[in-house]
Amino acid sequence: MCLSKSPKTVTEMISTCGLAQSAVSQHLVKLKNAGLVENIKQGREVTYSIKKKEVAEICNQISSL
Repeated sequence: MCLSKSPKTVTEMISTCGLAQSAVSQHLVKLKNAGLVENIKQGREVTYSIKKKEVAEICNQISSL
């Protein structure tokens, strides 16, 4: 859900979601392996985003319930 509105770095997700860095990283690995998340590396910074627009829309619908 942290990524449903816009791409974010792990640091941004930690502050947005309130999870520990290790928890965010573990979730990202699983989401990436499932093909739901992609990442773009820019220097030392890695930005993650939801790979398919439909997944972001579903996340937004769930959060509005």
